[in-house]
Amino acid sequence: PTIWVCNHVSMLDTFVLLASDRELRGKNRRQIKTIYWKGLDANPIVKLLFTMAGFISVDMADNGNGHPNEYNRASFKKMLKETQQAIDDGFDLLVLPEGQLNPTPEKGLQPILPGAYALSKSSCRPIQMVALYGCHQLWHADESIGMTVVGRDVSVRGYPPGREYSSPGEFKDAFSAIVGTYGSTGQDLPEEDLKFWLDDTEN
Repeated sequence: PTIWVCNHVSMLDTFVLLASDRELRGKNRRQIKTIYWKGLDANPIVKLLFTMAGFISVDMADNGNGHPNEYNRASFKKMLKETQQAIDDGFDLLVLPEGQLNPTPEKGLQPILPGAYALSKSSCRPIQMVALYGCHQLWHADESIGMTVVGRDVSVRGYPPGREYSSPGEFKDAFSAIVGTYGSTGQDLPEEDLKFWLDDTEN
């Protein structure tokens, strides 16, 4: 089982990832659960889809993108319990380490939360990175733009192999370098730099 991590630029991200799932994780992939904001359940279609998929919700204040998350404590504890159960049951997990939509992906990532690293460390599961580019052109986190389509250059990039990180700082630095670069430009780091961040023998 693997902890998958990805940047978060649009309300469409989860659907784009699901549509790309076979290509990203292969024909014999494990079932996967993602952690998502419970506020999305206000849309009955989303709620039905995510409930049927067994996704894991966490409740937090709708305080706008770019502001620190304010979690409901009881919901957060429930999320931790369900996440641990999913790991024990052999599911892959998808975590969005920014914790919220990024209204300015062209400028890089939002602050990266250490939850994915903590899950990896406690379960001895590798982290594998995925980067999204351009989804915000179809549905932007900036409400003044919203669902006004401003472009169609959308791509998904998976980065094998998965690996375990020695510290939260190392994970954050690697995620920022690899996913932050692709998410802001649609291009990878130079080959040697990318190899440095992906190969734990180089660090």
